[in-house]
Parts: sequence; structure tokens; C-alpha cells
Amino acid sequence: MGISYKLPGWVRRLGLFHKLGYARVRLQCLFFPPPPRGGFLPVRFSPRKPHGLVAVGGKLTPETLLFAYSKGVYPFYEEHPIEWLSCDPRMVLFLEKMRMGKGLRPLIQSGRYRVTFDTAFEDVVKACSERDWTWLNPERIAVELALHEAGHAHSVEVWNQEGQLVGGIFGVDLGRMFLSESAFSLENNTMKVACAYLNCHLQHWGYAINDVQAFEEHFRRLGYELIPRRRYIELLREVATPETRRGKWSVDERLDVGKWIPAEPGSQLVS
Repeated sequence: MGISYKLPGWVRRLGLFHKLGYARVRLQCLFFPPPPRGGFLPVRFSPRKPHGLVAVGGKLTPETLLFAYSKGVYPFYEEHPIEWLSCDPRMVLFLEKMRMGKGLRPLIQSGRYRVTFDTAFEDVVKACSERDWTWLNPERIAVELALHEAGHAHSVEVWNQEGQLVGGIFGVDLGRMFLSESAFSLENNTMKVACAYLNCHLQHWGYAINDVQAFEEHFRRLGYELIPRRRYIELLREVATPETRRGKWSVDERLDVGKWIPAEPGSQLVS
């Protein structure tokens, strides 16, 4: 639900549309506070400022984060108050559309890197946070660690031949959808290696979608695409289920990621 504002161009240029939109969210949240006491009310705003803002305030806990993800909403903030976003469009990968580039297959098959799941979750999260600006503040990291301990959040680790962690991804299991929260690379293409291993296993386990929220060029090159938020919410209702692959994940040695053909589910399984 929401109101479509039709304001003159000069109002938009002065930024009043953004200010009115933000004020409306703040007012709305006085009556319908975001989690843990309330929910989210979808609101239409400028696609740029603020970008998909649906709520301000509330508390971040493992429970509220899972609830937000189930509604297509995610928290994005460095300091309080929390801003809860639902971007439009949304960037996702339909697993059968994963692009295994010409250089990626030989890199995986070379044995240059070793890949594991859920062996260094905290290290992956902290590596993802080591940048000039990050939403992975201490509060968010603590919540991610709690979700991992509860078996909801998982990591992919890429190790070089010296045993150093040089790439990885972490995210949350939502049923038949995996929500990738962040990734990092310390050596060329190690994030792509992590993506290939993750998505190959997700398809083998019966997942349909990998969600990365907002547009990133390096994900587009791997086959991720932008879809309207309305379609995303419809898909979320279909694939986000309480039945998740809860617990510690591990690499399935029966799968040959280097030979995986995403458009042919089952091709990764070595007979």
C-alpha cells in the first residue's frame, strides 16, 4: 500500500520529495513501528532518494532480521536509527542462468584454490567489513554470528595454496532462496570461485534463487539480473519457506563444480 505523489519538477529538484518521503516514513513508524514490535508497510518513493525506504528505527536481532528478509526488506545503516530498505528493482540469480566464464572453469579445475563451507564464518564476515564504509558494524556482525550459531547463516571460504583466506561469501538460508549478504576477494576472481561453488551446491540441493539485493556489475557478469520488486515479492512467497537446510554446511565432494552446466541441473553430480 502507498500513495503516489505527483509533485512539480522544481519540487523534486529542491529535494523536497525526498524530505517529504522520509518524513512520511518517520510518521508512519510512530504508529506502525518496525520490528520487533511491528511490521513493515510498503511505501512508494523516489527510486533514488531514499532508495526503497520502508521504515526507520526499531531493533536489530536475529529474529527481526529473518522477519525482514521474509518480507523482502533488509536493514542498511552504519549508526542508529536503522533504515529498512526494499529496493526496486532487485538483483537475483536464477541458478540455471549462472554464467561460468571461460576463465572461471580452468581456475576451478586448476586446484589453485581450496573451497570450504562454514569453517571460518566470522573471518569471512569480518573480511567483508574491512572497507572504507560498511554496514557491517559490530551490532550487525553479532547478529550474523548468532544466526550462524543457530544454523541459519552460512559462509563460503576460498583458501590459497599457502592456507590463507583470500575470498568468500556469506548469507542467510530462506528455504529455496539464499540471500547473499556480502562477498570479498583478496586475489583475482576468488569471489567468483566462491559464487560458483555456492550456486552449484544450491542448485544440487533444490534451491531456485540467489538474491544479492542491489545491483553490482561483477554479479551481472555472472548472470545475476534485475527484476521488479513486485515480481521479487511474488517469488519470495513461493520459495521462502520455514523448512531450511539448517545446520553446518559442507562441500559435497561428489560435485564437480568445474564441469557444472547450470542450464542442466544434475550435471555437477559425478556418477
